[in-house]
Amino acid sequence: MTRDSAVELRSERAVRSAARLGNRLLAGRTASVALSNAELQRELARVLRSMGVRLRTADDQVDFAFVDHADPAPNAAVSAGRGGRSHGLPGVRIGLDGSTESLRAADAESRIAWAVAGMPATAALADEVRAAASHRDDGARIGVSLVLEPKTAAFARMLADAGCEVAVFSAVSETDPEIAAALASDGRVAVFAPQHAVDAANAAEVDARHAVALLDWAPAYLVDDGAHLLRLAHTEQRTALAALRGVAEETTSGVRPVHEMASLGALRVPVIAVNDARTKTDFDNRIGTGQSCVFAIGEVRDHAAAGHDYRGVMGEHWVVYGYGPVGQGVARFAAALGARITVVERDAVRALSAVHDGYEAATAAASLPTADVVVSATGVWHTIGAAAFALMPAGAVVAVAGGIDDELALDELRDAGWRPAIVGPDIMEWRAPGADGPGPRVLAGGGGINYTAAEGNPIEVMDLSFATQLSAIARLIASEDAEPRLHSLSAAAEDRVARAALDALGASVEPSPVDARPGGAAQHWTVHRYRAGASEPNALHSNG
Repeated sequence: MTRDSAVELRSERAVRSAARLGNRLLAGRTASVALSNAELQRELARVLRSMGVRLRTADDQVDFAFVDHADPAPNAAVSAGRGGRSHGLPGVRIGLDGSTESLRAADAESRIAWAVAGMPATAALADEVRAAASHRDDGARIGVSLVLEPKTAAFARMLADAGCEVAVFSAVSETDPEIAAALASDGRVAVFAPQHAVDAANAAEVDARHAVALLDWAPAYLVDDGAHLLRLAHTEQRTALAALRGVAEETTSGVRPVHEMASLGALRVPVIAVNDARTKTDFDNRIGTGQSCVFAIGEVRDHAAAGHDYRGVMGEHWVVYGYGPVGQGVARFAAALGARITVVERDAVRALSAVHDGYEAATAAASLPTADVVVSATGVWHTIGAAAFALMPAGAVVAVAGGIDDELALDELRDAGWRPAIVGPDIMEWRAPGADGPGPRVLAGGGGINYTAAEGNPIEVMDLSFATQLSAIARLIASEDAEPRLHSLSAAAEDRVARAALDALGASVEPSPVDARPGGAAQHWTVHRYRAGASEPNALHSNG
């Protein structure tokens, strides 16, 4: 058997294909594996379990059915019966020979409709926004600043269906122009994003114009990503603050500057840290971003190699910068595919956590010289600079998970005389000054690999994030006297989102006691071990 047809590589390609077919999440979903190759059956089952997939028999309805060969022509069998789901998104079938079977069509409207079908929690929480807006004479005017692809388009339409006025902004590098055009086509949502290809030289000017245009549209509420529009409204476009009543912030990289604004007394509107909600960070950051980034790295490398030189993740050494939720997710999914993980982390507690999760924790100087793949998962400017690149071996792959602008210090490389050269789609090789051989290879220009070179986070995990956003927006609409500071989403709001997602999965949660005590104590606080007379059979306190 050649290395190209090795069991591990075939297994990796199969799980990547399963996720790619419908921009699907693996963790928490169901799958069946029915293969004639027993070794491949065992390896694929191991990988799926490591990724949090619930395995079922071949006769069960599942999200993913792995078989020797799938019928490439979509038919009704994929949505009901073997390899299909009776509710939610239709199931897909993945043949280990490279064949696939899926009902998702490729046109923009079909991709948006597919996303709508996979976001039941968002649909359920839209009712909260509708109810909150119904109590306002002026309704709700909401601006959305997110990566514009099918899921965001579906989210915007759900807001419009809830009776809101909606506008969407997205940067050139984060926009699918076909989706932007489809979203704008019926006039229900104002779109400030490119609806056709934009030359890279003009991208910055187009982005600036669109960002200002959305603020000039005067949203009362803003769903922001990275706090970019919030900061724009507090600096160059301060007139937008007259209409802006509140912001729901999506990301870690956005919550950080809001903390600084609040501490300096510069924040003029209330901001809810949606990113910090458990229904966002624990799933979007850790699981969704982890899966989508690891898979996108594999897709780019495999495609560039045209299937000949890519040997798969198994046995590779991956160095992950940062062990927050995103770094944890990257490590988890890369390890499931067989990578050896070393974590580079400045926080001692997080480094200790990485070791207890079974990974190595080491300095960049100790780990980079043997790295096959280096992933920045910090959301911090200039995480990996020229000195770190100089330590990497020739051909090492460098990517950003999640990401902010300039998380890789490519400007430092240029200033130090490094020479970039395109060596494949989404792959730029950087050679050190005077070097004759190959250098490290940066993927997707140093942007977030999952949304620049793939479809972004999976639908099901974004369903949780968007539902959490809707809960935050409903609270902002209903709380006109909220202080201009950073607010947290309540545990009750998290619970409503989680229950909606559990319902969609056909799962349930144990009901809480109707007479539950504050703090969850089982007995009245006066009952304790050393109470006088506690040894007497009938001396226990009777207050319950």
